[in-house]
Amino acid sequence: MTLRAPRDHAAGGTMAPAHSHHADPALTEAFRHAMGRLAGAVSVITAGHGPEARGLTATAVCSVSMAPPTLLVCVNRQGDAHRAIAEAGAFCVNVLAEHDRPIADRFAGRHGHAGASKFADDDWLSLATGAPALGDALVSIDCSVAECVDAYTHTVFFGTVRAVRLGTEAPPLVHFDRAYRTLA
Repeated sequence: MTLRAPRDHAAGGTMAPAHSHHADPALTEAFRHAMGRLAGAVSVITAGHGPEARGLTATAVCSVSMAPPTLLVCVNRQGDAHRAIAEAGAFCVNVLAEHDRPIADRFAGRHGHAGASKFADDDWLSLATGAPALGDALVSIDCSVAECVDAYTHTVFFGTVRAVRLGTEAPPLVHFDRAYRTLA
């Protein structure tokens, strides 16, 4: 079998060398646009307790295994939430409904909210690990960290599911083409 380097057949496409760790600016911008077209559920990932509670808005959440139930989240190492997850050894993925747009904005750092103040205006519960679970979430998935893998600017946290809380059914909040959308 002969392996060949992939060719870019799309007009105007950009490709980087297979082992390059520094993408050129055109490729970075093309990738940013491409990822904007990948629709994803909007979640708030939380960790910590009380004044040490931290969280972020994310779409980088994925199921990994059913046995044992495991998922992964990708978190930028520069953010407060990364430190909170690493220190607590646990996190909660709170999948947001369409009516939770203000929560998504707050945990994305818009409108001046930072640190534990992001939690001030909502009902937060505690499940198995103690990571904050949003009372209004479509679903909250509480996990203990099973493994961490550093990948460039982010850490991939693999979480073993410890508890699941199903909320009220509502249209989900989705991120597509750099904006919030809904399926309703």
